[in-house]
Amino acid sequence: MPNQLGVKDYPERGMDMKKRWLVGILLVLMALSVTAIGGAVAYVYQTVEQLDIKQLSSEPVPPTVIYDKEEQLIAELSIAKSEPIAFDKIPSRLIQAVVATEDRRFYDHVGIDWIGILRAGWVNFRAGQVLEGGSSITQQLVKNAFLSSERTMDRKIQEAFGAVQMERTYSKDQIITLYLNTIYFGEGAWGVQRAAQIYFGKSVDELTLPEVALLAALPKAPNHYSPFKDAKRSLERRNLVLHLMQENGYITAKEHDQASEAPLPETKHEINRDIKHPSFVYQVIRELKQHYKISEDEVWGGGLKIYTTMDRHLQDTIEKLYQNNAHFPKSADGTTAQSGAVVLDVKTGEIQALMAGRGEIPYLGFHRATDLKRQPGSSIKPVVVYGPALEQGYHPDSMLYDKPLDIAGYQPQNWDRSYRGEVTLQEAVNKSWNIPAVWLLHQMGIDQGLNFAKKLGIPFDKDDRVLPVALGGMKHGVSPLHMAQAYAAFANQGLLHEAHTIKAIYDYDDQEIAIWEASPHQVMKKETALLMSHVLQGVLQSGTGARAAIGRPAAGKTGTTQLPPALASSSNGLLDSWFVGYTPQLSAAVWIGYDSTTAQHHLPSDGGRYSALLWKEIMQHAHQGLPAEAFPQPPAWKKPELLPAPPVVKRAPQPKAKKDKRSEKKKEEKGRGKGKRDD
Repeated sequence: MPNQLGVKDYPERGMDMKKRWLVGILLVLMALSVTAIGGAVAYVYQTVEQLDIKQLSSEPVPPTVIYDKEEQLIAELSIAKSEPIAFDKIPSRLIQAVVATEDRRFYDHVGIDWIGILRAGWVNFRAGQVLEGGSSITQQLVKNAFLSSERTMDRKIQEAFGAVQMERTYSKDQIITLYLNTIYFGEGAWGVQRAAQIYFGKSVDELTLPEVALLAALPKAPNHYSPFKDAKRSLERRNLVLHLMQENGYITAKEHDQASEAPLPETKHEINRDIKHPSFVYQVIRELKQHYKISEDEVWGGGLKIYTTMDRHLQDTIEKLYQNNAHFPKSADGTTAQSGAVVLDVKTGEIQALMAGRGEIPYLGFHRATDLKRQPGSSIKPVVVYGPALEQGYHPDSMLYDKPLDIAGYQPQNWDRSYRGEVTLQEAVNKSWNIPAVWLLHQMGIDQGLNFAKKLGIPFDKDDRVLPVALGGMKHGVSPLHMAQAYAAFANQGLLHEAHTIKAIYDYDDQEIAIWEASPHQVMKKETALLMSHVLQGVLQSGTGARAAIGRPAAGKTGTTQLPPALASSSNGLLDSWFVGYTPQLSAAVWIGYDSTTAQHHLPSDGGRYSALLWKEIMQHAHQGLPAEAFPQPPAWKKPELLPAPPVVKRAPQPKAKKDKRSEKKKEEKGRGKGKRDD
């Protein structure tokens, strides 16, 4: 029947045409798919053919190189600096442990374990998460030696083809030896020999069964399973390895039970890594991990080029200062008083030098410039009290309360046990009086002080929302880096730059990986910063920080904390000594104290002078060759206002003859955290 246009409809023919079109489209898609797959396979095969598998007999990858701010070489990091060990020196139990844990069919497959892949896929499917990996030991070696860490299909195919090629080139014993000599075991240990030295202080051929089981437990996630980071997790992983060894017939049930009871190592054995400026270099590695998500594995074996902010001359100078015992107090038994220091550019946040401590600097160990958490004493006052006060309209001549004070049972004392009735804000800062600071924070409100300090990067615990925070009473505390960065905002007219050590990262072919992008924040009014610099200059001119004067405009604040009551009753001394200060160009913070304070190991009563004098030495060297700059003048302020009525509950006076000094001492310390004197 003709349609409206006079054309007959042929349903059967219409269906034939549709089928033909559908078949044609499918054929085209199949042809394109075959072409694409063929092209992909050809590309991957060509790529794999270009891999020089035999280069594993020498250095597998170029080193990662680290440069200072002048682009001069600081350090080279490479797995080639591991200590390769021959196959006949590797305990058979270690090989058995690794095979049982990483690739149980290692001696049966030809580089790709299809059965293992299917088994891992089934286990992961049933669990609903990735519990097992399907990569063989040979595939892991190819990935570590030749390929990037990106998770793409191309890389997985290259890894598989490369593993087959490697199996044609090397024997199984050679492959397991290469694998154990090049993988990362955590704690800076590349290769099994270095791992044995760091974890157990012995050569790999001296390891016991529980020790080889621990090493075999580490490569899957070295930092996650390190006994020095999480002993419980490490023990569970080690015992799983022992279980797998028994399950595969490598050890007996009795051996399993005995080894499972063995303790984990508790002390890391440091080795000579021959790395100059470890305080700075190790912080660079930390920053790569934390800020750029580049793992230690990639750092030590990735062929990176890292351009940093380090001032080599200044770093050298500070390291020499830290080797000079005259700059530090002595303990009765010769135990080393420790210290941490940071110097950074106030206009960029670039860290020019830092010190992790005195003596040997452990690889990625405790870094006293960045990891320290100690109470800052009065050095926190500009950040928590006086900065917020200036922001709210107070000025250097504002009158502050300085009389006996009792706020809900909290009774702070001035370090000299005296009162002056009223003092200006400038005088209170210069002489580090405590009562005016506490009174002022109470007047403003604790939240005003904490919120201001948080904007400057100071970390607080929820328990820090108490008045003793005005004097540095914090549950955890701060590091020199926290303090130097916070004070830098005062020097930079209220503009805060995040402190950092890395400027740029490139790969070995000079392809850009990351560039530091500055994102400064205005954390206070410009006028506030100018007024604070004016006030803190007075501390070095005529206040508690006079001994830190460097012969050019500088501002800063002292900070000390007293011994806790349990020690103060039998010892006269200090717990911590701080000096934090800046010029219009650089900000620096110095802390001195003991890692573990005891009756024998604490600072002397005049210990505050050590941090001030060391800060002075550091800053004088840091400014060599720099022009002396004056701070901009702050805006004029009004004459002193009348003192507001203080919210004070005075205690009834007691006759001196009836005072119990020990009781009074306890009352004074109540609620103040560690220490009484904060100057």
